[in-house]
Amino acid sequence: METLKFTARIMTKRPLRSLLTIIQMGLGVWIVAIILSLNFQATGALGGVKQTLGDSLAKISVSQQEEFDDGTMMVRSASNMRLTDIAKLEESEYIDTAFIFQSQWERNIVVDGVAYRVLNPAEATVGYAQGMALELVEGQFFTIADQEQKNKVVLISEVIANQLFPHQSALGKTIQLGELGESLVDYEVIGVYRPQSPFLGFFVPQANMIFPVGTAQPAWLTEGQDERLYMEIFIRAKEGQVYEAVADAQVLLPDRSMDGMEVTGEYFLDSTRYLSEQINMITLFLGAFAFISILISAIGILSIMLVSVVERTKEIGLRKALGASRGLIIRQVLNESFVFSALGALLGLLGASLTADRLITMLVQEITYPRLTDLGGLHPLAALLSVALALVMGQVFGFYPALQAAKLPPVDALRDS
Repeated sequence: METLKFTARIMTKRPLRSLLTIIQMGLGVWIVAIILSLNFQATGALGGVKQTLGDSLAKISVSQQEEFDDGTMMVRSASNMRLTDIAKLEESEYIDTAFIFQSQWERNIVVDGVAYRVLNPAEATVGYAQGMALELVEGQFFTIADQEQKNKVVLISEVIANQLFPHQSALGKTIQLGELGESLVDYEVIGVYRPQSPFLGFFVPQANMIFPVGTAQPAWLTEGQDERLYMEIFIRAKEGQVYEAVADAQVLLPDRSMDGMEVTGEYFLDSTRYLSEQINMITLFLGAFAFISILISAIGILSIMLVSVVERTKEIGLRKALGASRGLIIRQVLNESFVFSALGALLGLLGASLTADRLITMLVQEITYPRLTDLGGLHPLAALLSVALALVMGQVFGFYPALQAAKLPPVDALRDS
């Protein structure tokens, strides 16, 4: 308490210098907290997805990888998968479920006479819910009967449900597909689901509305086709057997190869590995600037404490003449350094708590993937580590001024002053 009172008196005498020192440390803590939160939030979210789907999700497609003379690569693919292929794939001992997921860019809907435009609607087969571990808020996923009979039912995300039907259940409500003034098609809402992790968007596109396959696709896309063709089929393998599942799929679907292209597999595990590398690269790159920032902040502590020691030469000499030990003088100066570091850390944490959510999303979207959102704000561990780093750096850089103060001979200090 005495240290706080004494430091407060110093700050009152030199308010601008003290304020600039605290702000400088606060900026360092703010930057470190943001960068650490980015890493912890992104890594935690990615880890949760990997734990659920990481070693079991893959997609099967007909494609071919071509390498050009300049070293660039291009993947050629064709829509040659069929609905009947799902049954073949589920015969494999390594595959739990297979499903088709067909994403669209946007569709126009009408609810209670009001027109909306919904991004990322999709069609899917029954296995999508199990394959993607879809979490339902209310209602149920559509059944095989809905799919086969092309029933006009739909599931919507929790976000869409809250916007279209605020403060009420969406179950049983009607969504009309089409433009106002045209012939609208009624769809009954049978379920509401939680939006999935944005990290899945690298592998499986996010959907705001899900229809049974074949019920909501524009008619012009299938004109002239005897059987509808799809670009890919997703599979959920038994735990730890995703590579065997893809190899089995290649054996089960040999007739899908065409024009030099073969049945190939892509793995969600590879996608998450790439993401982890990107996140670590961002953290290391920005972390270097964050460390420099807090280092500069600590140098500010060093400067103000050196000046403080010089200004208090007479006081220190008098204290030593009255019997104060070296250890007591060192502790006194270090305590003052601790107060400045702590106040700066609190200021930095306040700034980080107000800006972390927006800044983390912006950094990840600009550097990695534009569709990544809602990664979270200030992470508790990031806050703890940034404060600890600030306090440690403050003590380390405050030790030299404290040592200089302790070395002052009492008689020389009194004479010099």
